[in-house]
Amino acid sequence: MAKLSKDLGAGGNLHPRENLFISGNLGSLNSEVILDADGASTCSINLRGTFSMTIEVSGTVDGVNWTLIPMRPINTASVAYVAAITGAVAGIWIGECAGFDDVRARVTAYTSGLALALLLTSTANLPNIMKQSASTPLIVTSVGVASAAVTLTLPAPGAGLRHYITYLSINRFATALLTAAAAPVTVTTTNLPGSLAFSFAADAAAQGTIDRWREDFSFPLAASAQNIATTVACPVTTNVIWRVTGGYFVAP
Repeated sequence: MAKLSKDLGAGGNLHPRENLFISGNLGSLNSEVILDADGASTCSINLRGTFSMTIEVSGTVDGVNWTLIPMRPINTASVAYVAAITGAVAGIWIGECAGFDDVRARVTAYTSGLALALLLTSTANLPNIMKQSASTPLIVTSVGVASAAVTLTLPAPGAGLRHYITYLSINRFATALLTAAAAPVTVTTTNLPGSLAFSFAADAAAQGTIDRWREDFSFPLAASAQNIATTVACPVTTNVIWRVTGGYFVAP
């Protein structure tokens, strides 16, 4: 549904409109452009020029306190959200601003140059393929040696972002004959809900055999905290080589 905007040139009448936009130059530390969100769902920023700086997009409810809005690039190799737009790359980024009264693009670190910034807010919903669980743009794998612990680490994704895990794969390979034990082998995790853990059988196994465990999450498993590494830890197990692989994306 279109939102209402006051047309000052027509006697203050309210009428439907879709987008608001503002443009300005960002060329120094703390330089900024601010735009009404006015009930918008999404915001985008188009950066052009030659520059080297860090730009943060944020929103406010009260005009005083600002909250980071993670943005993701359009038409680039990466589809991952970022906490800030960093470096010298011109392009377009898009994010969600529902619930904010104003949106701001501000230079938080400056090296050189001038960026022409066009900031836009829209009532259109963000077509977010990652949040629809249709994409796994990031994969990390970790493998060890015989009789050694292995930890898979998903690096901290940045302020305002968390991991959403689409699948986990844990392989246990026997480098020599395994003898049965009375207790299962436990693989532990950090930064996942409920201190998630997995139990592997401690049964006898011939040399060269592999025990596979894989979980595909129909609804991505959200990390417990933002901007913290997520880990999956396989313990020291005699005559075992562990390999752990995780597929994920990052989002607010």
